[in-house]
Amino acid sequence: MRRLMTVCGLVLLFATTAAAQSEVEPARTTDAITKGDFAQLVIDIALNYDEETTDASVPPLERLQRWGLAPTTWEPDEPLTHRELAVVLGHVGIEYLPSKPDAPVSGAFVEVLLWREVGKLRDYKATRLGHGFSSNHVLDAGVDRAVSPSDFD
Repeated sequence: MRRLMTVCGLVLLFATTAAAQSEVEPARTTDAITKGDFAQLVIDIALNYDEETTDASVPPLERLQRWGLAPTTWEPDEPLTHRELAVVLGHVGIEYLPSKPDAPVSGAFVEVLLWREVGKLRDYKATRLGHGFSSNHVLDAGVDRAVSPSDFD
């Protein structure tokens, strides 16, 4: 009798897990962020303090493509995958290694990740594009006096 109850319990556990997983997958795809929305989010976070340089006539995705962050083959209505997100973040200097590269990315995940790395986004705009504010005050690759020889003047 114990064995029968154990087997029934395990079957119910596996059935519940499978049912829950089948409900999670569609929810992930409906919450996926599009490439156009991702571009708008990057523009909003990177430029939120710099309203005078915002040009509303240029779409956000085209702007990212001009900056060299997004490929020119991207379409605004396509869902963003973790692999594509990792490539874009790599251009900015943010290391992101996705566990499921082909899965769509949720908008909430992207927003949290971009706000966490807001300094690198703004530094990219300031150092690579030549305008904007940078929180990094040492923008050159000069000699570091902390590791230089003691007789260095």
